[in-house]
Amino acid sequence: MNVWTNCRPDKVTAEHLVHELILQVRRGQIISVKETIAAVSRDGQHLAETDCELVELIVNVAPAFGLFVGFDLRE
Repeated sequence: MNVWTNCRPDKVTAEHLVHELILQVRRGQIISVKETIAAVSRDGQHLAETDCELVELIVNVAPAFGLFVGFDLRE
């Protein structure tokens, strides 16, 4: 078994997961709220944050990394 296959701690925060996702998007691109929430929900099933709290986190963090936020929840 490779010890490096899962370097992420078992209990990560929503902020950590959002940062991980944001770092995968190039500066000047659009980050999808819908896809980000889905990924955080999938990878952070232990988290208690609501979708509204996750949207707020995305909106607060993404611009600092030069990203635009795509509000595509209803699509």
